[in-house]
Amino acid sequence: MTRPMKPSHKILLVLFGVIYLISPVDLIPELLVPFLGWVDDGVVLYAIYHLLRYNRLPWTLFFKKRNKP
Repeated sequence: MTRPMKPSHKILLVLFGVIYLISPVDLIPELLVPFLGWVDDGVVLYAIYHLLRYNRLPWTLFFKKRNKP
């Protein structure tokens, strides 16, 4: 189990996520690839939601789950 985040880190991550969603600069631009361009915004929205709801980042986005033998 992971430790809960500090409130200041949580606020900064949510703020950076909202700035990314508002800014015109994207990893995958919506103008060039319309439906695929929304995927990166959806991942950021999911991460913000998970952070606010569970007070931690969704590590499943970053690491594979290890299967026990």
